[in-house]
Amino acid sequence: MKGYLVLENGEIFEGERIGYEKDTCLEVVFNTSMAGYLKVFTDPSYTSQGVVMTYPLIGNYGVIPEDMESKKVWVSAVFIHELAETASNFRKEKDLEEYLIENEVPGLKGINTRKLTKILRNNGTMRGKITSDITNKVEIIKEIKSYSPTNLVRNGIFKKTLCNRRRR
Repeated sequence: MKGYLVLENGEIFEGERIGYEKDTCLEVVFNTSMAGYLKVFTDPSYTSQGVVMTYPLIGNYGVIPEDMESKKVWVSAVFIHELAETASNFRKEKDLEEYLIENEVPGLKGINTRKLTKILRNNGTMRGKITSDITNKVEIIKEIKSYSPTNLVRNGIFKKTLCNRRRR
């Protein structure tokens, strides 16, 4: 299914939905690690953030609990260029896509991560929304601009924001 990342500056990135299917607002950041995507996804410092993975292939070793930073997924979404079709590590317990679905983490694959990373590098962290429907871009931009991931600790870090809404 087609999906989009809409940035607060109006840029739209088209890709294919992966993981859990829900629309959500988030802060968009990038990570340049060549390995260790599980550590990134389970690192509490990525709370309320959608992470753009700059390495072109993600998921190639699957999900290995011993390689995680914590027991919980903290990212709000993942954005990748290519999702490995087969995880090849003998220690893997499941594939990355299955893990994202179980942990209700949406994502996009097939997006231009190089262009997105350049935008973030040049302009700084940006707010955005992952969605399947961009017919009302003006309303989406308003929603994104009103999103503020503040007081995360005081508010229980993972309380759902008004922008989070499950898609059926």
